[in-house]
Amino acid sequence: MKRGFFCCTSQQREWAMDDGALLLPHGSSDIVDGVFDYAGRPASRSATGRWISAAFIIWVEIGERFSYYGVSSNLISYLTGPLRESTATAAAAVNVWSGVASMLPLLGAFIADSYFGRYRTIVGASLLYMLVRPS
Repeated sequence: MKRGFFCCTSQQREWAMDDGALLLPHGSSDIVDGVFDYAGRPASRSATGRWISAAFIIWVEIGERFSYYGVSSNLISYLTGPLRESTATAAAAVNVWSGVASMLPLLGAFIADSYFGRYRTIVGASLLYMLVRPS
């Protein structure tokens, strides 16, 4: 009995499962089972990803770490200095900021898994980082 393999795109797939073995089109053996590219096509190890994608993700993460630690090291000084908040209020604000910054990856993971996919979510978040900055 054959069961069809369904992906989240509207295009029809020419894939079938027969006795638990994945039938690959055109005899390609480097297709990763269950992994698709941004257009919904089956991902091939020899044609997708590689170091360009890895370098993009690594540089985004480096930029994120620099910005997080740069802000976190100066936030208490900024809140108590120019904004003239009390130390207790500034510490509470820093704790809230740190908690929100720690929980936002869960929201990003939900958006990536449910709606846009990981690469579109990373590109969208990167654009938000670059476009939305305080003046």
